[in-house]
Amino acid sequence: MERKNHQILNLAILMAAFALLLAGCASDGTVSNQKIAAGEKAVSTAKDGSASLNAPQELGAAEGKLAQAKDAFAKKEYEKAGALAEQASVDAEYAQTKSTTEKNKKAAEEMKKKIDALRQEIETLSKQ
Repeated sequence: MERKNHQILNLAILMAAFALLLAGCASDGTVSNQKIAAGEKAVSTAKDGSASLNAPQELGAAEGKLAQAKDAFAKKEYEKAGALAEQASVDAEYAQTKSTTEKNKKAAEEMKKKIDALRQEIETLSKQ
């Protein structure tokens, strides 16, 4: 019985040490810095995918949150910086998805116009 209590105590100490290690990593900004880098990449990818043309508001929201994340990081508010960077990433991915959807809608509309024009041409030729 005493051995079991000793094992539980050792496990509790190990878990507490692990929790402190994780808290230390988070407090030095490493994780937040990685999230900011991921946010920057997501925003860049969205811009490359023409989100600035097809989803400018959503891209603007992502850029704004990324700027706020960088400001929070500079103030050593690492938790806030990480959360804002994650939000920026999600907003950028949404902007990219919306941009792709808009491009596909435009392409479908153009295709429909061409099909309608061909139908009219076929009707005209069949009446002759």
